[in-house]
Amino acid sequence: MEELNLNYIIILIVLMFAAYLYLKPDPRPVKPLPPKVIADVKQPAKPSPARRKKVEETPIDAKGKLKILFGSQTGTADDFSNVLAKEAKRHHLHAQVLDLELYEPEKIKEEDLVIFCMSTHGEGEPTENAKEFYNFLVDKEKVLGPDSLSKVHYTIFGLGNKTYEHYNAVARFVDKKMEEYGAKKIYERGEGDDDCSLEEDFNKWKKKLWAPVCKHLGVDSSSETSLEDEKFVPRFKILECPTTAAGSFQTRGGGLKKSRSDGTPIYDIKNPYMAKVIVNRELFSVDSDRSCRHIELDVGDNLKYEPGDHVGIYPENRIELVEQLSARLKLDLHQVVALVPVESTSLRGGSELSGTELKKIADQAVLGPCTIKQALIDAIDITTPPRKAVLKALADYTTVAEEKAKLIKLASEEGTEDYNKFIKADQRTIGEVLETFPSVQPPLATILELLPRLAPRYYSISSSLNAHPGKIHVTAVVVKYKTPTGRQHDGVCSTWLSGLSESSSIPAFIRESHFHLPKEPVPLVMIGPGTGLAPFRGFLQELNHRREIKGEKEWQSVLYFGCRNSKQDYLYQDEIEKYKSDFTLTELHLAFSREQEQKIYVQNRLSQPESKKQIWDMLNNKKGYFYVCGDARLMAKAVQQALVNIAKDEGGKTEEEANAYVENLQKSGRYLQDVWF
Repeated sequence: MEELNLNYIIILIVLMFAAYLYLKPDPRPVKPLPPKVIADVKQPAKPSPARRKKVEETPIDAKGKLKILFGSQTGTADDFSNVLAKEAKRHHLHAQVLDLELYEPEKIKEEDLVIFCMSTHGEGEPTENAKEFYNFLVDKEKVLGPDSLSKVHYTIFGLGNKTYEHYNAVARFVDKKMEEYGAKKIYERGEGDDDCSLEEDFNKWKKKLWAPVCKHLGVDSSSETSLEDEKFVPRFKILECPTTAAGSFQTRGGGLKKSRSDGTPIYDIKNPYMAKVIVNRELFSVDSDRSCRHIELDVGDNLKYEPGDHVGIYPENRIELVEQLSARLKLDLHQVVALVPVESTSLRGGSELSGTELKKIADQAVLGPCTIKQALIDAIDITTPPRKAVLKALADYTTVAEEKAKLIKLASEEGTEDYNKFIKADQRTIGEVLETFPSVQPPLATILELLPRLAPRYYSISSSLNAHPGKIHVTAVVVKYKTPTGRQHDGVCSTWLSGLSESSSIPAFIRESHFHLPKEPVPLVMIGPGTGLAPFRGFLQELNHRREIKGEKEWQSVLYFGCRNSKQDYLYQDEIEKYKSDFTLTELHLAFSREQEQKIYVQNRLSQPESKKQIWDMLNNKKGYFYVCGDARLMAKAVQQALVNIAKDEGGKTEEEANAYVENLQKSGRYLQDVWF
C-alpha cells in the first residue's frame, strides 16, 4: 500500500510540473500593432511577464503567401507597410502586415514571399521593434547556413536619412544577410531619404513592385482594380464611450506592462517611468535672445544609464494648437472615444456601456478610450507637415471641385514641386492645410488614422549616475522660429519642457547608445559645441567621480567647446573651468563664433597647428578615442574633414589614405558620433 501511495505521489508531481510548463508565460514582451494608445496617464507599460501576442493568420490565396514586415521608430515604416497592403488588395492579393516584434524570427524560414520596410536610426542601428529579428540575422550562434532561407523570396524598402553617415544601414544589412542565407530577391532594394524625399522615394520604388510580386504569386498584374483605388478606405472607426472611461486607461506607448522575475517593473519606450522634475532653470544669460533649459529628473532606482546614453521623453502638443484644430473639425474635446478596426462589428459604442463591453473595446482599440482632447495632446503629431497620402485622403472629404483638384495635384507625382514648396518648405501643419481648404471636413477617425503618432524626443544625458545618484540631467535648447507662412513654430518637446514646473511628472525612459567612455584610461578628444556639450559633461562628472572616490589615475582629456558668445551662451562655464583647474579636464579649447568679425568654430580650432599635432599623437600613437556630439548637417561633417586633414598633414597620408584611416577609426569604435539635424 505504501508503494502504491508513493506511485500516486510521483504521478501527481509529474502532472503538476507539466501543468506549470504549459501555463508558464513566455517572458518576451508584447507590443501592439499599430502602437496602442489608451488614455490619460502619460505612457503605459508592458506585460508582466507576457506571451508574445498571437497573430491571427489572414486567409491567404492558395497561389502564394505575402507578408509585409516592418521595423519602425516613428510609425512611418508601419504606414508604408499598410499602403503596400492596400495596393496588394487591388491586385487581388492578401497581404498580412506584421510588426517585427510580434514576429517569431524563426518563421522567416517558412515564408514564401516577404516585403520588408526597415527604418535605420542612430548610428546605423535597428529600431527597438526590429532588434530581435536583426540579432537573428546576425546569427551569433552560427545556426544559419547558405541554404537556410532558400525557400524564401523577398524585397525590401529602407527608410533612412542621408544626413547621417550610416544611411539605410539596417535595410542594407537585412538585404545582405537574406541573400547570404539563400533567400532570393525578386525586386531591387529601395531606399528613402527622410531628409528630403522619403515619400517620393517610396512611391517611385513601389511603382514597379507589383509586376514581379504578381508574377511570383501567379497572379495577373494587369487585373488591378482601379475604382476603389482612387478613394481613401478607412481602416478604423470611432466608437463613443462613457465619460467615466476617460481616466480608466493610459495614453501612449502600448498600454502593456512588463516586469522582471522579482516583480519590479521594466521601463522602456513602451513603458516609460513617470519622472519628477526637480530642477528647471535657464542656462543662457538675460542678454541672449534664445533659451536653453537645465532640467533635472528624479528617477530613483527606476532608470539606469551610463554617461553618453539618451533619455527619451514623450512631450505634449500645445493646447492652443489642439483647440484650433478641434474648432476647425467641430469636435467636442471632452467627448470620450475609442479608435477601433472597422472589422470590429461586434463592438458597439454609446454613453452607457457595461464594464464587459468597455473592456472589449479597450482590448481592440488602437487608441483610447480617452477624451478627444487627450488624444490630440498626447497621442497624435499635429505639427509635422502632412505627407502626400494625407492630402490625397483629404481630397475625398470635399465636394468643392477646385479644392479637390488642388489637393489631388499636391499629392500626385506631377505635383511634387508644388508639394515641396507649399507643404514642406512652408512647413504647413495639418491645421494650416485645413484652414487653406475650408470645405474639407474629414471625420475624426480619418484624422487619427492618417496622422503619425506623437513620437518621443531624445536628449543626450548630461550627467553621470555615479555623480548624481537617482538623477538625470537634460540640457535642451528651446526651439522657436518663424515659418515661411509667418506662423511662430515652437519645438514640441523643448517648449513643453521649458514651461514645466518643478514637481511636474513626465514620461521618460533610457535609450542605450554606443557613445560611452572606454573601459580603460586612454586619451579622449571631445568635440561638443552648443548642447553637444551634454554627454561630455556626463563624461567629466564620471571621470571626476572615479578620480576622487575610486582613486583612479587621471585620463588625458581634451574638450573643444563652441558657442556664439562667452557672455551669453557658454554652458556650464563655472563647472567646466573647475574641471580644468582640478585636472579632470586636461585641456580646454573654446570657439566663440560671434565675438569677432570672422566666425570661428570648433573645426577651426581643430585645424590649428598645435591642435593637429596633439590630436594625431593622441589618436595614432596613444590609441585614443575621438568623440563628436552636435549638429550633423554642417558641424560633424566639417569636423570629420578636419580630422582627415590632420591625418594627411601630420601622418603624411594621401587623401585616399587619410579617408581610409578615419573610416578605420570608426569601424574600430574609436571615432564615435552622437549627432542630429
